[in-house]
Amino acid sequence: MPRLRRIGSVIATLALAVSVVVALALAAEKKQTGDRFWTAPDLANYPVTSIALLPPATYDGNIEARKLVEVAVGAALKGSGHRWASPFMIRDALLRSGGDSLLKAVNDKLLKNPRVDSLDAAYLCRQTRTRALLTVRVDQLEQRTLELDQSGKPATTVQLRGALVDSTGRLLWTVYSSETVEGAQQDPSQNVIGVKASGLNTTSVGNASAAPPIPEVLAKICRRWTEAFPAKAVPPAADSSAAGK
Repeated sequence: MPRLRRIGSVIATLALAVSVVVALALAAEKKQTGDRFWTAPDLANYPVTSIALLPPATYDGNIEARKLVEVAVGAALKGSGHRWASPFMIRDALLRSGGDSLLKAVNDKLLKNPRVDSLDAAYLCRQTRTRALLTVRVDQLEQRTLELDQSGKPATTVQLRGALVDSTGRLLWTVYSSETVEGAQQDPSQNVIGVKASGLNTTSVGNASAAPPIPEVLAKICRRWTEAFPAKAVPPAADSSAAGK
């Protein structure tokens, strides 16, 4: 009997340890949601007047996903005060200088590291005639739908990483954002007809619950980017007394 009690005690201890590990893992996962912004502390020493928004990098080459992200990010940051070169203009300039192979090479590098290095920064700034580059990598752009006989909530998840570097490759700003938005609760006992898919987005048919539209989730993220993105530095006003001398 004492031996059985010792075994039971060990099992209980192991079960407690496992529950603690699981709880810590869930807590760490929760901390990964939201935003992580970083701005260079000496940003004021490196004024930027113009920025090229490079075509967003995607793992699967999905054109619709890339367009959704570049439109959302471009709209969110256009009021920063900088002169912006759009991804459409950038794509055209890079195609003229290096063709599809150059665009693929840039995309592949951003998949490994979402910022541009010093060698590429100098070249790309010359090609785009800008002083800085903003890169965006799409880590996740996914809608979770439910089968007709499932209960629960569909959801849409977006994860983006971004980085701003100047023409020397100096890192000026970075961001990691994650957002998950759930749809309405689905009850299979109700009169569910189905879900209709259109591109990356799904819409409900009848009483089926659809995942929130991807542009809606992107907009939530990009509103926060608008507030955190470093605005163009305003030159100090000239001293009127000095100007009169």
